[in-house]
This record gives sequence, structure tokens and C-alpha cells, in this order.
Amino acid sequence: MAIFSSAGETERQPGSMGARFVILTWHSIRVLDNTPAENDLIAFSDNLALLDRLGWTILPLSDALRRLATGDLPERSVVLTLDDGSIMDFHDFEHPTCGPQESIYNRLRAFAQSPAIGPRHRVHASTFVIASPEAREELDRKTTLDLGVWPDDWWSAANASGLMSIESHSWDHNHDALARTAQRDNRRGDFKLIDTPAECRAEIDQASDYIEHRAGRRPRFLAYPYGQASDYLVNDYLPRHAGNLGLEAALGCEPAPVTAGSNRWMLPRYVCGHDWTSDQELERLLNEAAPKLTASTITG
Repeated sequence: MAIFSSAGETERQPGSMGARFVILTWHSIRVLDNTPAENDLIAFSDNLALLDRLGWTILPLSDALRRLATGDLPERSVVLTLDDGSIMDFHDFEHPTCGPQESIYNRLRAFAQSPAIGPRHRVHASTFVIASPEAREELDRKTTLDLGVWPDDWWSAANASGLMSIESHSWDHNHDALARTAQRDNRRGDFKLIDTPAECRAEIDQASDYIEHRAGRRPRFLAYPYGQASDYLVNDYLPRHAGNLGLEAALGCEPAPVTAGSNRWMLPRYVCGHDWTSDQELERLLNEAAPKLTASTITG
């Protein structure tokens, strides 16, 4: 079986129990009403119950990657991720139109402590945060009614919880709502435009440094804003510099399972609200993504 190397190349390894795993993504900031289709917090709880009922095994991202490489990944393995890093990742929140919202962390903890779930899980979610405090403050003013949804004072507690890890979603997301970003020509709303060494240092290196300072742990993973990245960032900058940065992999948003042939610097994942909006759609997605062949029949 072919297992990807740190540079996205492949090397030969023995066959595995499971030849692929699935990464799922939610945005806790996406609260439009109190139905699963329009509220990622509610969907998250429903989706956790579905994953357990269908026999999927929840693993931390680092474990899933390691076990894929060493050949002992359980069949039907799934990784949980969160993007943007709103306060609702960790703290309950009084939403101005939708009322009280239970946080992802509290929902995850309740699931982990439930006697009804199977013992196979290693319950954990990777939360990818926007690093720049100035960008988060500006986004709060411009996009979320100045409600204070982008603080970073919870990051260290999340890391210490054992149920979450704080990872990087870049410095400023090259977000189109910001007046100025790290992009050299101030062209915003497209992360593929981050394609020079200086821009990559500003968006990737600077973010890792700040997150380590505020969260007490250096990020091990990067999720590209909008799921986008330039060829230079994916194929040159990260393969050459990730070791010094402490990064082990980067995630996009192509809707596909992670396999032995996946590029470590552009791992695929599925996004709630885009790739599924109901438990029925998620179940269909999972069935399509599940391993179809036994380990002994899979070759690189």
C-alpha cells in the first residue's frame, strides 16, 4: 500500500485495516436558526450520534494520520474539525436572534461522557482559528454585529481540555471583509493569491507563532481559508518549511476521504452545510466514502 510521505510523495508500507478515513468540518459561527440544516451546533450533536450509531470510530487527526501510515487504522474512521474559531467552539453563547446556544465543546464533552456511546472512540476535535487579533476584531465589527465572537482567551483552555486542539486557519484568512490583508496587492477573498515567500511567511509562520504564544501549544495542522491554496504554498513552501514550523499536514475542502495517495499538504474533507445538510445526506456521504475493499486487496 502506498503511504504519503511528508512531502506528498509515496513509499511502500504494509496493508492497513482501513485504507482511508473521513474528515468532517463544521463552523460554529453558522447559526441562522435552530434547525440542523441552518445551525452547525445542532447539526454537530445530531451528526455525532449518527457516527456512533453507524459504527464509525472518532479519532484525533494526528492519530488517524499515524495509523493510516502504520497500517492499523480502524475501518470507518472519522476526524472532527471546526473552522474559523468562533467563541461558540468552546463557550455557550446567547445568540441575538436564535437564543441560547450550547458550544461545540460542551456538546463534545457530553457525547464523550455518555454511557451510551461505544468505547472505541478517542473523542477529539481540531479547531482551526484565525490568528490575527486585529483581523478578528475587524471581522467582529463588520460581520457579526460586534458581538465579541472572536476572542482568543479560550484557546489555552481548549488545548488543556483533552477534547480539543487549537490549530491554524492562517493569519487573517485573506478575508474579503477586511480593509487590508497580507496579500501583496490587497486582493482579498481568495487564498490562492497567497503565492510568494513573504505572503506565506505572513499568513502561515506568523499565525503559528501567535497561536503558540496565546494557546500554549504550537499548531500541528493548517486548514486553508476557503479550502484554497496556491500551487506554490502546497507544492513548494510547506514541503520545504513545514518541519521548522512544526506543521504535519494541511487541509483543503475537496469532498473526498483521506487515502494513502492523498497529498499531505492538501488533505480532503467534507463541510457541513455544503456537502451535507441532514443526517440522511451525511449517512449517504459516509456510505460512499467508506472503504470498499479489504486491506489485502488494496495496492498503491
